[in-house]
Amino acid sequence: MRIRSLEPTDLEFLKKIHEKHFDEEFVLPNFLRNYLCAFTVEDDKGILTIGGVRPIAECVTVTNKDRAPSDRLDALYRILDASIFVAQKHDYDQLHAFVQDKRWSNRLHRNGFRPTKGQSLVLDI
Repeated sequence: MRIRSLEPTDLEFLKKIHEKHFDEEFVLPNFLRNYLCAFTVEDDKGILTIGGVRPIAECVTVTNKDRAPSDRLDALYRILDASIFVAQKHDYDQLHAFVQDKRWSNRLHRNGFRPTKGQSLVLDI
């Protein structure tokens, strides 16, 4: 088994395996755009897996919960506006937020955030 950089010649096979196995789960990403690197794993029988590392924009906030809810909400909107502006200026097409508080999660849902497909996992490296 070998791992190598993704090559444009791999794209046709990538489209076929995505369509066959993952079309209902997620949109096929463009591994040649906005990825730090993309890889192909293959053996003597052909390609097994194609994947890559994509940077994501994450909005992280720390809010003083001693302040009035209306003030906290106004501050959230200002942070989101600034975060969206910065993310767009850096060519990101998504802004992530990992939320533990159900009320803030609901607030973000009402302001355009949506759940991710699949379960969000993290690996500390």
